[in-house]
Amino acid sequence: MNNPLDTKNPKQVVEQGYDRVAHAYASLEGETEWPRMRWLKKVLDKLAPSASVLDLGCGSGAPADIEISKEHQVTGVDISQTQIDLALKNIPNGTFLHEDAGSIEFPPSSFDAVVSFYTLEHIPRQEHATILGRIYHWLKPGGLLLISMEAGEFEDVFGKWLGVPMFISCFNPEKMDQLVLKSGFEMVETVIEPQVEQGEPIPYHWILARK
Repeated sequence: MNNPLDTKNPKQVVEQGYDRVAHAYASLEGETEWPRMRWLKKVLDKLAPSASVLDLGCGSGAPADIEISKEHQVTGVDISQTQIDLALKNIPNGTFLHEDAGSIEFPPSSFDAVVSFYTLEHIPRQEHATILGRIYHWLKPGGLLLISMEAGEFEDVFGKWLGVPMFISCFNPEKMDQLVLKSGFEMVETVIEPQVEQGEPIPYHWILARK
């Protein structure tokens, strides 16, 4: 992500990028075991049957939403139409919306849990506090939030990823933890751990919190 590109609309860059690499991205997780499903299990183990779960930045729905849909009602949101098309095929009983995760709205207390894997880092970090506030209102009392993002400080960086232009923007883990707490959540767990992508370990920041 160190080679700057012409600054464009970052969300358009992300949308077009994920449209182009949808299949290549899906294969990344097959290279080695990622921590995503282990963290998801922590959430699912706490939910009653037929709970309502939102996946913000759902991608193709595999493997997380496939697992969620076994016992729960899953709604997915993604900015990439190609990813949404894949999710509809992978989870026919789910609800999947081609929308901007940074601006979509849901009624208060719509969900028992909200998960967001590797997504907030592709949204301008100036929007992160607002998004966390929206998620807080979408959750039912006692609802769970699980998010992950790169564990670094990136101020609106354009670069190349999987051969396509991409955008990354996030605060350092300490600042992100503070934003979660300021949004009203109770912190359950916050950890930095690596996952291997194309043979390279990349540190990710995981946050599990409760409304």
